[in-house]
Amino acid sequence: MGGNDIVSIDTGSYLVTGTPGQETSLQLMIMNKSNDTRKFMYMVNTAYTNGNGQLSYDKSKVTDPSLKIQTASTVSPRKQEITIPGKTNATIAFKLTVPKESFKGTIMGGVTVYPYKEKAKGTVSSNGTLIKNKFSYSIPIQIRQKDAEDEVAKYSIRTVKPGTVTVSNGAKPGVLANIHNSGNSYTGNLDAKAIVTKKDDKSFKVTNTTSNQEIAPTSNYDYQISWGKKSLQAGDYHLKMVYKAPGGLKSWTLNKDFTITNNDAAKYNKLAGIKPNYLWLYILLAILALAIILGLGVYLGKRNNNKNNNMNNNGSNTTRRRRR
Repeated sequence: MGGNDIVSIDTGSYLVTGTPGQETSLQLMIMNKSNDTRKFMYMVNTAYTNGNGQLSYDKSKVTDPSLKIQTASTVSPRKQEITIPGKTNATIAFKLTVPKESFKGTIMGGVTVYPYKEKAKGTVSSNGTLIKNKFSYSIPIQIRQKDAEDEVAKYSIRTVKPGTVTVSNGAKPGVLANIHNSGNSYTGNLDAKAIVTKKDDKSFKVTNTTSNQEIAPTSNYDYQISWGKKSLQAGDYHLKMVYKAPGGLKSWTLNKDFTITNNDAAKYNKLAGIKPNYLWLYILLAILALAIILGLGVYLGKRNNNKNNNMNNNGSNTTRRRRR
């Protein structure tokens, strides 16, 4: 890695601080430890937050309603192929221009290096599943304008939608909360806690905790909340999300009401392999059957009583006529 008067290297990241339009050069050394000549690709992309709540740099185009400056557009060349003989190193250089457009806080991206046109190597997991691994390595880039103010973190919940959540033992029903960072702020690792309650059921509560959440500036991601063994039920719910910085020095509390419909509950329960619970229907049918049997019994009882009374009355009338 290279450094100069506006670039510093800290915890494996390029930290660039310069005036608008200022240009600098960054360097990256690539080592080929193989005996064979190999081709590598390096590319610079804008940072985003992936579904696991981690920084990622593998998208050539990142979209977000708050994203105004693509970090990828500040670098030239943005993408380049390089051939390296076996057991040798090579250094690549690329230019970065601090955006002319004024901005507060930090914009982020990353330079990623990966083998070019090589087949992924396969390994077999403990359960016999073939896993194909393809190595890549990324280094974050953080860009600030000199003397610019810091951007205060602005986290919010955009939407909460039912869906299936992938956990260690398979897919489970749950909800996906789209968390949005609308500013040019990066607060590092965060601990997250989600609490879901149901408005008409005080006994219902789902809690989910996750550590090491890294939310990129001007990005959004779906935070997954598993219902566990519970099935989704239609109704009105409330989500409370709390993010905490290391040591609890800073925290953010987010709230959002949402609704699950009958159709969505049935759809995602089925996708998660949860069969509908028809116990209530069986109980209702049993009650109806018992009511019908009891009603029929009462009806037949009254009918028999009426017949007996009529027979008795007819017999009494006949006797009286004979006496006359």
